[in-house]
Amino acid sequence: MGEDWETHLFEYNHDGATWSLEIKAPSRQDAQERLNKLLYAKYVGILQMKLPVEFGFFARLTCWWQNRRARA
Repeated sequence: MGEDWETHLFEYNHDGATWSLEIKAPSRQDAQERLNKLLYAKYVGILQMKLPVEFGFFARLTCWWQNRRARA
């Protein structure tokens, strides 16, 4: 993913509340195309944590371990 991509913001309503969604993309048109493809997205699980890139190998190992535990 390009580091110079902008973060495009979208809003939607659900159960009487307004929610927001961020999509990183190089242009507004690309962000809209990505949003349209979300209809076909598949569920892959619950986010357990976010780790900064500086953690390197430790971050990959931790994510692997969490994913392994979640599948068990």
